Amino acid sequence: MLRFEGGAIGSLEATRNAYGRNNFITLEIHGTKGSIHFNYERRDELQVMFADDPADARGFRTVYTGPAHPYGNGLWPIPGLGIGYSETKIVECYDFFSAIAKNRQPSPNFEDGMLTELVADALI
Repeated sequence: MLRFEGGAIGSLEATRNAYGRNNFITLEIHGTKGSIHFNYERRDELQVMFADDPADARGFRTVYTGPAHPYGNGLWPIPGLGIGYSETKIVECYDFFSAIAKNRQPSPNFEDGMLTELVADALI
């Protein structure tokens, strides 16, 4: 269990030994206004749920990456076209070189990676 500075409570799970999961890197956040779920195996989808939806329509719905989203015009001209590993690397390189060209700190940076490793070490 985690307790964040703002008082929120969370949990982390990690395994490299789950049979049947090839690249199942997921993030799920539940809050007072709703929930989101992301699965790296389905990179072009985001599952969202809003707490103020009518009771008879409450549940997760799928938002597909498309032209209205960042980088969408260049990579995903129609919603649900799909995001592959190559597209994620194109976006990473674009963001990295843009940060250099604009003289700003790239994100994530070395410190972000170090802090992530400290969290992982604390969990072990």
